[in-house]
Amino acid sequence: MIRFPGPDKIDVRLNHEGPTRGKVVSRMAQRKRQYGSGCLIEKGKEWAIRWRELEIAPDGTTKRVLRYERLGPISRRQASEVLAQKMAAASGNKAPTRSRVTFRTLASEWEATVLPMYKHSTQKHRRFMLKKHLLPRFGDKAVCEITRQEIQVYVAHLTQEGYAPKSIDHIHDVLSAVLRTAVKWGHLQENPARGVDLPKLKTVRPKWALTPQQAAALLEKLSPLGRAMVGLAILSGLRRGELFALRWQDIDEGSRLLTVREAVYDTTFDTPKTEAGLRQIPLSEAALRFIGEWKERAIKSEPDALVFSTRTGKSISPNNVLRRSIFPACEALELPHATWLTFRRTYSSWSHDKGVPGKVVAQLMGHANVDTTLNVYTQVLDGAMRTAVDRIGDELFTIVHGPAGSGDATAQIS
Repeated sequence: MIRFPGPDKIDVRLNHEGPTRGKVVSRMAQRKRQYGSGCLIEKGKEWAIRWRELEIAPDGTTKRVLRYERLGPISRRQASEVLAQKMAAASGNKAPTRSRVTFRTLASEWEATVLPMYKHSTQKHRRFMLKKHLLPRFGDKAVCEITRQEIQVYVAHLTQEGYAPKSIDHIHDVLSAVLRTAVKWGHLQENPARGVDLPKLKTVRPKWALTPQQAAALLEKLSPLGRAMVGLAILSGLRRGELFALRWQDIDEGSRLLTVREAVYDTTFDTPKTEAGLRQIPLSEAALRFIGEWKERAIKSEPDALVFSTRTGKSISPNNVLRRSIFPACEALELPHATWLTFRRTYSSWSHDKGVPGKVVAQLMGHANVDTTLNVYTQVLDGAMRTAVDRIGDELFTIVHGPAGSGDATAQIS
């Protein structure tokens, strides 16, 4: 008997009897294999399998395609189990099991329909990561071919190239966001970016906060505009986008309240970063003094005018203020370069040093989570640890030895 490969078994015999001698006679197998039921293929001492499953084609259409996988030198039972698993996944899943759509196509759709849901600053950052890093690496690959192992190799490559752990984390975050959308849209069964090992995050530049003496010296070095900006930032804890979006109508000098309604980034105005960012901040007399001094000099002071603006009333670039005014003043005082984040951290640190409850500080700074306020924005000020140690030492000395002139400490305790 000679067997020919094919979806159905065909027996071919040479008939040596009767008038049909020398002719080839064939018949179909008695039991025809059901379409799409899968197939075991024996090749010497190895096994392979074939099965059909749904797939999304590069043009977006869905079709059933034939799959082939070589299993190697395993037993027939093991091969049957693997085939059964493949068939179960294909038949039990109405959605396509894989997608041949390229990462570039998927990323383009994600950029057009999902990315606009984010804040403007986030959109700009993620578009940059997508075009600079992810499209050159994964753009022409089918989404189904992007595996967890390949992503891990890419992370290792970025590490070897000297990228900071924070930058690698940002790149991975954008990749994960795109692939997470691929799962939602049915292109993938799971997000391969999940479970990837990333380098441990570490701070490249040390976090620091101004002491009251440093803050006073810096304010003296600044121009009236810079002094008003920095003074209000230190005494209110505003984010830089909130500070530069502030309008005169947001400041109620009578009630000593500042209302945060907007934030600006690259001249685009929007709501604050989080829902907790919509808030009212009580103003101290010192903060009102900074505002009053600047209002006397400001060119525009209409209710809807920006508190800090260009001569034409447009928003100012925060980075320009740093480069042209604040950084030179810091260098003259031999201080590290202070940024808007430094001033926000200074506000949190001063509040903590004065014993203001963390929940109160978090609400004033627009944080939904107190841990963010304490772990990210609060620094131990110079001298604070010495003060704490001295206070504890004084308390312990009083317990052990008793107050001066009080006699036996044991009697005091009893």
